[in-house]
Amino acid sequence: MISVKAVFAYLLYALLAATLFLVLLFPDQAVKAYVDGQLAAIDPSLSMQAKTIRPALPPGLKMIDIDLNRDSARLAHFEDARVSPYLGSLLQDEKQVRFQARIADGTIDGRATMQGTGPSGPLRVEADLFEIRLDKLDAIQTNAPFSLSGALKGRMTHDASRTPTGMTSGLLNVSDLHITLKTPFFGITDLVMDQTDADFSVSTGSLRLKSLTFDGPMLEGKITGTIELRHPFEQSRLVLTGNAKPRPELIARLQETIPQGIVNPQTLGTRGVTFRVRGSIDSPDVSMR
Repeated sequence: MISVKAVFAYLLYALLAATLFLVLLFPDQAVKAYVDGQLAAIDPSLSMQAKTIRPALPPGLKMIDIDLNRDSARLAHFEDARVSPYLGSLLQDEKQVRFQARIADGTIDGRATMQGTGPSGPLRVEADLFEIRLDKLDAIQTNAPFSLSGALKGRMTHDASRTPTGMTSGLLNVSDLHITLKTPFFGITDLVMDQTDADFSVSTGSLRLKSLTFDGPMLEGKITGTIELRHPFEQSRLVLTGNAKPRPELIARLQETIPQGIVNPQTLGTRGVTFRVRGSIDSPDVSMR
């Protein structure tokens, strides 16, 4: 007769053997193919590369050194990421997973909901962003005529059931935003914003800027419009309008550099400057009135 100890030993051995088999022969390429399929449903040019993909406890996956790419250009590098299923949803048609990732000194914490088992099933992703450094994001380091730094936080949602290619929307905030112009604009090379808030959506290659508000020691204002996204990003087309009200310090500087007749110095601080931006990100055409 087999004793209880022997049964326990066999079970423990089976568990250890299964765990070892899972770790050594884990189908990381299958996982990568599934993730690539989900990314392709959002944008066919997106792909992912990870140094390692391994199972983790509690049940889930852990990935190390992940690059998110568009074509051959890296958009972002994640130090690590963890994906864990909501166990109660595994036997349901609608499955949910939670994910966490570290990127650019900050974190992303979110949830994904999908139906079926294929990569083309409906997908909804909700993510909260915390203290992500703009100057450490690859997507920000483009050939655009400016550089950005500051701490990004907010919430983003992607809904694959909206429009043929899905819709991404977000409410984002950047604190202590620094904008450095590579070419001075009327003698100005740097702007600092205490708070910057963006309400936007992206669908079918077009970014709709519902509202971009900014407030700082030198300037406050609002911008709305659209950006037709292109590859490379700096060639994206701009159709933006806005209004900016300079603070007294900036008014004094502008009076020394703006040619007479372009704006009325007497109304700068009250009505501000209404402007339009056309052209591309790497070569914008700005007009004021």
